Amino acid sequence: MTTGRNVMLLALLVSPTSAFAYVDPGSGMLIWQGVLAAIGAIVVGFRKPLDLLKQVLRRIRGKQ
Repeated sequence: MTTGRNVMLLALLVSPTSAFAYVDPGSGMLIWQGVLAAIGAIVVGFRKPLDLLKQVLRRIRGKQ
């Protein structure tokens, strides 16, 4: 158990205190593209089952 704690302490002591990261503008657009693609997939994914459900309900109502 103490070995794990020692490794964690060593990792914290050796790691830098701040990260120097750069995010270019293309990364933001890539995120937006992913969000819009997910929304589109959800819309298309739900449209087909809803259309089939509407057809079934129309058949049931038409036969009564």
